[in-house]
Amino acid sequence: MTPVLAVFIDGLKPESVEQMEFLSTFENKARIQTELPSYSNTCHASIYTGVYPEKHKYFFIWKYSPKTSPFKIYSKSKLHKIIYNVHAKYLLYTAVCKFKFGVVPYGYFFFAKHPLNYWANFDFKTVKFWREPDKSVGEYPTIFKILGDAGIRYQVIWAAKGSLEKIKISNPPKPFTYIFIGHMDPISHRYGQESAEARRMLQVIDNILEEKFSEFKKVFGDDFIFLVFSDHGQIEIKERVDLYSHFKLNGKDLNNYIHFIDSCYARFWVNNDKERKEVEEVLNKLEDKGFILTSDILKRYHANMPYEYGNLIFYLEPPYVFNVVHPKAVFMHGYLPESPDLDGVCVANRKIKSFYIKLQDIAPSILQTFGLKIPDYMDGEPIWK
Repeated sequence: MTPVLAVFIDGLKPESVEQMEFLSTFENKARIQTELPSYSNTCHASIYTGVYPEKHKYFFIWKYSPKTSPFKIYSKSKLHKIIYNVHAKYLLYTAVCKFKFGVVPYGYFFFAKHPLNYWANFDFKTVKFWREPDKSVGEYPTIFKILGDAGIRYQVIWAAKGSLEKIKISNPPKPFTYIFIGHMDPISHRYGQESAEARRMLQVIDNILEEKFSEFKKVFGDDFIFLVFSDHGQIEIKERVDLYSHFKLNGKDLNNYIHFIDSCYARFWVNNDKERKEVEEVLNKLEDKGFILTSDILKRYHANMPYEYGNLIFYLEPPYVFNVVHPKAVFMHGYLPESPDLDGVCVANRKIKSFYIKLQDIAPSILQTFGLKIPDYMDGEPIWK
């Protein structure tokens, strides 16, 4: 059994490693091709389980589910007839989300455009972050469940906000120590990873990595795996698309169709062929900016989605986003995986056999270091040479 110090850095691009004096000294690097969509919900589920999205079935954060919606109380009240102010709506959104989920998830900018009774169509679906690791994601056990069942002790250190200097590894370290660093993604959205703000944060993170690596080395010598990886990169936004105006210009009201708009996806739940034809005719006029995701495209990325995520999905190509994205965001992810700018990165103190690896490879790579059997259902494979 070989101990593992694993560090996840949300949104770190491969090119940014060169800005990190300590991390860049490791010769063993690989690029990680991300998911469709390259949102945290999908990426984390794939990392935890080692299976493709079509298996774990976690894609977007918001799904169509009127029966389970935390907002269904608004469909029965009269509040939607009297509350129009976006600030009052945000207070209601925050209150319900904190009560039901314990967090305030991304998506308010979409909800703000609709009356409260429309919110009752949607529910929140996401994996828990590493600080409170799920035992399963969909039908599949997480890496934590597998390690726990095998009697391997682990520590999860959640560092999404606040000072990174507060990260404390147990003494002695647990055989599997996992650190989640969430600081780069919001900085990247707001400024980009070439910015002075990002470079400062990269230096802080790099110092923490060197410090924790040294702590492990004092206990285990050179006999441990150091694994640093991310889930996706970022692409600069050049233009925002107003889908409501586009429908209006084409003689249709977008609000006549059940829909949800994410950063670069517009998802619809059409009820019949007539609705589908109407929506497709309008969307196809945006062919210079995007296209409808066909079953062949979804199959290619192992991302066949259940009905709850939409039965008609339009995709915006980079550098476009829909105008529901936060107005201060200048970089975005979520696009199809082909773009190198979306690649994540993997750095290790052990040889990696391929230039490109998958997010699904992380779990089996960790299991192999502990001498555990890799489940047959996993779509990934160990990365070690």
